[in-house]
Amino acid sequence: MEKIVLENIDEVIYHDVTDEGLNIYMYVNEKVNNFYMTLNVKYGSIHTEFKPKGVNKFIKVPDGIAHFLEHMMFYQPDKTTAHEYFNKLGSAINACTTNDFTFYEVFASNYFKENLNYLLDYVYTPYYTKENIKTEKGVITEEIKMYEDNPDFKMLMKTMECIWHKNKRKNLISGTTQDIKSITVDDLYTVYNNFYHPKNMFMVISGNFNPYEASVIIKENLASKTFSTYERPLIKEEKESNKVVIKETTQKAMVSIPKVKIAVKLPLTLFKDYAKDELKMYLNIFLKNQFGLTSQIHDILFTNGLVNTPLAYNTSIYENYVILTLSASSNYIEEVIKIINEGLSNNYVDANLLNRSKKGLISTLVLAYDDIEEVNNIIQDDIITFNQVITDSFKKINSLNIEDMNKIVDLLNFNNKTTIVFKA
Repeated sequence: MEKIVLENIDEVIYHDVTDEGLNIYMYVNEKVNNFYMTLNVKYGSIHTEFKPKGVNKFIKVPDGIAHFLEHMMFYQPDKTTAHEYFNKLGSAINACTTNDFTFYEVFASNYFKENLNYLLDYVYTPYYTKENIKTEKGVITEEIKMYEDNPDFKMLMKTMECIWHKNKRKNLISGTTQDIKSITVDDLYTVYNNFYHPKNMFMVISGNFNPYEASVIIKENLASKTFSTYERPLIKEEKESNKVVIKETTQKAMVSIPKVKIAVKLPLTLFKDYAKDELKMYLNIFLKNQFGLTSQIHDILFTNGLVNTPLAYNTSIYENYVILTLSASSNYIEEVIKIINEGLSNNYVDANLLNRSKKGLISTLVLAYDDIEEVNNIIQDDIITFNQVITDSFKKINSLNIEDMNKIVDLLNFNNKTTIVFKA
């Protein structure tokens, strides 16, 4: 068992690896009375074209299959579902599929061993029948239709369509109703057999428990199962253009107040001197400086009655691109867009705000370890993004400086952006 020490914040992550290759990350908080565990698969919605071990060409599975597989995992060969078992224990369970990975979660206060064993048992027991697939197709089809009526979700997907030429992030995580119709039993087993292996998965447990006991439970459970030798399939990567697909679009939607989302697409190579986590902090501080609650633009928009709610802003960093987004609702949408664009052209960051932001980031980092779900999320993100637990976050925050901030701001080019407007 390895102890991963998080520098400067007096916290420890326990790390172990089973003989089958499953990495286990554990954070103990004896102040709480519960525990939260996730079993994570490095397989998400964008991984639909891949070359399995021993196969000479790429194969294509339907869009939405990662999400569909997540639903199907709850069915068990004894004709029960995982929900039934966990309900008897009084545990809350769920699962989620993202672009990059899928995870299965359990939140409970009692029966640690039973919860942990069954989480491993049901996820490592694929059982797909035509009848269950038919049932789940109906469930997911209704789920897709529900999102089709959500203007915020539709705007998000429209933004992805306007940003990405070939990147699969522009596709629905759930797939379309046509995608769902085409999924077969063989498709599900193909994905499961190629990606649901301990070597392509990891477990995170946080809360009040004994990490040494947890490690023994997991190792004994996996030792009772049979796993083939594993080599992760080669994922097909499409060459993406640096340009956005559509620069401006306006469309009708079911909104009472017009909405706008502006997205800027920047090649990650512009920022080659900066680590991804460091870069994200700098860019979020930049957006906060330009559009946050204490910004001049926020004051202009509210003083003149142009908006009633603050602007939303975000930085997303993917494999090869940085995407900056800004969102607003207003009855004076054209004026708001004009003011936002003026804000993007004013590339100045206040040193005092940078220092205040650093204090806020450090406070958020320290307080996160009081929340067992938040700690779990931090570890998940670290493993998916960096394939390791980041131990020097405190040091990186503390080292943020106005000189590097200005260098990054000087690299920003806001000409390559898309503007999406939804109106009634």
